[in-house]
Amino acid sequence: MTSRDHAGRRGARRRRVLTALLVVLLPSALAGCGVQATTTGDHHDGYCTASDDRAVTVVIDYADLGPAPFIGCAHNLPDHATGRDALAALGISVTEVARTPQFICRIDGYPRPGQPVPIPGKPSYTEACVDTPPTAAYWTYWTAADQGGWTYSIQGYALHQVAIGGFEGYSFAHDTLPADSAPSVAPVRP
Repeated sequence: MTSRDHAGRRGARRRRVLTALLVVLLPSALAGCGVQATTTGDHHDGYCTASDDRAVTVVIDYADLGPAPFIGCAHNLPDHATGRDALAALGISVTEVARTPQFICRIDGYPRPGQPVPIPGKPSYTEACVDTPPTAAYWTYWTAADQGGWTYSIQGYALHQVAIGGFEGYSFAHDTLPADSAPSVAPVRP
């Protein structure tokens, strides 16, 4: 084997590695720009039912941002689906923080760009989605089994695998402790 052949193989190997990295990293980088994750799955409004296969009920509590709480069912989810996948299956847009990808800045456009979210020392604070939001105004992520109680997740929604048959919850914590900001909708299917 000549040195030219060896160099050609190294170059081909580098291209394969770079291509693999792009396939893995590009979706996360784009998500920080407000690009919706892609996943398979279906959805409908309301709670999941026994007839929904591979399903999780998603609750979004906007608190004082404006809208009433949202309840939707993401079903026919793939194996190892994450919270991000469930939101994508529901068609819910997420804008992640530019400098801290995988940290949620906006869900379904809330808080709106320019929407004042007063915090201590900054009564006219607005979220720019550049830096991690302050602890006085950020989206919290919760999980629960059906008929259970909400548990604050220390693992981010982009990494946490959903519990099929359970609940995924998002609640905007505004000037409150995370432990006191669980979604107002109980994780109990009617």
